[in-house]
Amino acid sequence: MVTFLAAVLATLAALLAAVCAAADGALLSLDPDEAAPPEIQGLRDRRERIHRALAFARVIGQLGGGIGAALLLLKAGSTATGVFLGAVAAAVVLVGVSESIARSVGDTRAIGTLIRLKPVVGLLEGVLAPIVALGEFLDRGLNSLLPPPEVDEEDREAMAEQFKQVVAAEAEVSADEQVLLNGVFRLAQAEVHEIMVPRIDMVAIDQAATWQEVVERVRTAEHSRLPVFARSIDNVVGVLYAKDLLPAVLAGVEPPGGWTALVRTAVFIPRAKSADRQLRDFQSTRTHLAVVVDEFGGTAGIITIEDVLEEIVGDIRDEYDVEEPPIEHLDGGRLRVSARLTLNELSDLLRHDFERDDISTVGGLVYEQFGRAPKAGESFVLAGYRVVVDRAERRRVQRVVFERIHSGSEHAA
Repeated sequence: MVTFLAAVLATLAALLAAVCAAADGALLSLDPDEAAPPEIQGLRDRRERIHRALAFARVIGQLGGGIGAALLLLKAGSTATGVFLGAVAAAVVLVGVSESIARSVGDTRAIGTLIRLKPVVGLLEGVLAPIVALGEFLDRGLNSLLPPPEVDEEDREAMAEQFKQVVAAEAEVSADEQVLLNGVFRLAQAEVHEIMVPRIDMVAIDQAATWQEVVERVRTAEHSRLPVFARSIDNVVGVLYAKDLLPAVLAGVEPPGGWTALVRTAVFIPRAKSADRQLRDFQSTRTHLAVVVDEFGGTAGIITIEDVLEEIVGDIRDEYDVEEPPIEHLDGGRLRVSARLTLNELSDLLRHDFERDDISTVGGLVYEQFGRAPKAGESFVLAGYRVVVDRAERRRVQRVVFERIHSGSEHAA
């Protein structure tokens, strides 16, 4: 009888630990910026309390599994050392199963896992509510006695800038590597609405378009993916991949069921989502385009994986893009240069030392002078030159014009 009860205890405890780990992994993997299905909206809203309850229940399950295994070994007549080693081995296996396999299942199938386990999660939340309340009370008490230091936005930006300078100095970073390093830090601070293609510049297809209109639209757009909308650009219904049209175009006939049968599901994200988080989502979901929506549910624009990567490495050109020279001599002695031109090269061109300790490119110099992302046409005066932002796309400066001015009108920025 004791053996049977010990086996039941070990089995139920292991099952409890695995269920709690799967539910906890699913809960924590939900994106707080994205809408959740109505069935689990309440769970996400109570994420912190449920996480505490699941963590406590998971520990109970793991302890129960170890105790059950120890009782089984003791009943089998094992020595004290054998019982101890066997219990440790059982605990390691149990923790490995619950923390690795079960949690991974929850991470990869978050919504489905939470919908299936919602009754169990609700039961554990209710049973362990007193313990969760006690933990929250203790947290509030510790926070009142030892409040965390407040770090304002300026301090955080200063710390990030210092870290960037230390990395650049210690690692002997080259000019190209410095560009990448600056891009990585910009990406961490950017939101998708700052680097997206705005709705006014979107190339999209009306769901009511004919087959011939769609083929012509895809051909002239020269994009591999185009959003499809119904009646209004605010009602995007999916994304059309150009490669899905290729068999029908080669055959010279419309696909069975019409071209709309080829439209794939679109991904919708909020405009305030961080760019680095979206890059990770592009990687994990293997998608390349997302529709950015505003606070009213309308279409604010689209963002592609290329937009995010260009924030790090600069412009990515394909066979359709016209390559521009890094340096152009204009009339009147003016000089138009790429924002990626190094300050060392600029200094050689203009015979003046523009180099900075913590900046390596013309674009970085422009950002330093303005202290923000400038717009095309904005200018400043530096070292006897009027520096004009010739072209800027979204947050990125692309071309800059240097024009020599008389010393009497110079006002260094």
